[in-house]
Amino acid sequence: MEPLSDLIRKLGSEDYFKRQSAAWKLVEAGGEAVEPLLAALERASDPQVRFKAAWVLGKIGDERALDPLARALIEDEDPSVREWAASSLEAIGDLRAVPVLARSLASDSSREVRLRSSLALVAFGASAAFMGLLEEGDLEARQMAAVGLGRLRCTESIEMVAALIEDDDPELRRRVAWSLGEMRTPESAPLLLPATKDESHVVRMTAAKALASMGGDEACRMALSLIEDEHPQVRLSAVTALGEIGLAEALDRLVEVIFGEDEEEIRAWAAWSLGEIGDRRAIEHLQEACVKCPSMVQEKALDSLEQVFGIGGGDRKDEV
Repeated sequence: MEPLSDLIRKLGSEDYFKRQSAAWKLVEAGGEAVEPLLAALERASDPQVRFKAAWVLGKIGDERALDPLARALIEDEDPSVREWAASSLEAIGDLRAVPVLARSLASDSSREVRLRSSLALVAFGASAAFMGLLEEGDLEARQMAAVGLGRLRCTESIEMVAALIEDDDPELRRRVAWSLGEMRTPESAPLLLPATKDESHVVRMTAAKALASMGGDEACRMALSLIEDEHPQVRLSAVTALGEIGLAEALDRLVEVIFGEDEEEIRAWAAWSLGEIGDRRAIEHLQEACVKCPSMVQEKALDSLEQVFGIGGGDRKDEV
């Protein structure tokens, strides 16, 4: 193998293949390469050498790199180095990295670095860190913390997350609605009520999708109310949510949508949802839709008849 010093120097090569070849040879060197790599991470003037050193240290996974990578995450002037430091801290997998990752998410000047630190915190299952950021972080940190808690399905944070459902920032409100849906607890559906009435149609649409993830009677009733929404994307999300929730309570209202005057795509997905509910009372309505409705609706109705009920759209209802 080439001398480690030569390999580290090649990490700054302008030739991509030389850089990658040197990096993988350093990974193969394992623990022997850790100290020279740490020296490069801390002292190399070329940021490319520093971020490739961080990358290699993550691949090697030696805990000796933990503190130097933590310092690089907070102190290095180059965002690409900080981003790879966060990634490598995740790869090493030592929980001692959680506080520095939370600090990075809370204060880094680069959104990409914050996002990478957030993903690392998810990998560590660091729900407590996210809850702290939800209360004390700036707007971007709260946005990422809400998403992190949703990804972790941290049900103990539901009330804390839901407290931000009427925040002034629409993007935070959207992420809160998404997060509550990801936790998949039917009992928390009422917490989404403000989102179903939000001034932003994107927030209302996200709320409809979240209701689909929650399921249950209350979620079904709330999704039914969104069928009347003024925005077509919200109505579309509502009719598909009703199919995913799958309760017969929605059957009559979906039939009205199918044969109503809404946009063809919405009527078509209402036919899909009618099939997803799986109630055999839907068969005659789906068969009728195959005859009377526009082509997109006919197609979804036929799919539902064939895939859910095992019959063709042309079958007469008295043959069922």
